[in-house]
Amino acid sequence: MSRKYGKKHMAAAFLCGTLFFSGLSYAATQSIDVSFPKLKFFVNGEDKTPEAEFDNNGTKVPSSLVYEGTTYVPLRMVGQMVTEAVYWDGNTSSVSIGQPHVLLTDAAGKSIGSAVLTAAPQGVSVKVSVSGLTPGLHGIHVHQSAIQGSDFKTAGGHFNPEGKLHGHDNPEGAHIGDLVNLEVKADGTAEAELLVEGATLTAGDEHSLLGKSLIIHAAADDYKTDPSGNSGDRIAGGNIPQ
Repeated sequence: MSRKYGKKHMAAAFLCGTLFFSGLSYAATQSIDVSFPKLKFFVNGEDKTPEAEFDNNGTKVPSSLVYEGTTYVPLRMVGQMVTEAVYWDGNTSSVSIGQPHVLLTDAAGKSIGSAVLTAAPQGVSVKVSVSGLTPGLHGIHVHQSAIQGSDFKTAGGHFNPEGKLHGHDNPEGAHIGDLVNLEVKADGTAEAELLVEGATLTAGDEHSLLGKSLIIHAAADDYKTDPSGNSGDRIAGGNIPQ
């Protein structure tokens, strides 16, 4: 019996057999055949061949790799083929389709929830859903770098492409990464939709959040103390995939 598959089914199938850009350096040490000529893709009879060539920081990326008889293609090429953005976070080995999905963990690496990012008229909307936190207000910010492993310090400072000072109440602020406090209920859970004003989800844009990180702090942000709002230790976080 034949079965029809939609674009999302095909995307999932391709994603299961994809070598990510971050893995190309490892791939180079293996017995792999690479092909640079552009591949052609057809989805339900429609030509979905990507128009552009792909690169990785100025280095041309192969259109396909063959390893032990199986052909792999880059995630971004698949994203163009199915006309939906595809995001990858190497730290958690996670793939997002359509919207960047942030996996949030505590300092011990335990999952506490997630955040989903969506482009909005005035910036980027961040829908947060977490549990297992101390009740009360917690500072939450977009930081300038991705987290390496489970060390939240590697996220660096707040995302601040315009060189301002910290805090919505600071006359010389705020950082683009400064968000309003996250309110955690008595049961340790929080659901909130926050706006990162002036931010984008456009790759290569200086205000883009892609490749940055989201960090939750132990205490409330006072909205004025530079550089971090006196919000205490970094207790949870996750990378914004790109």
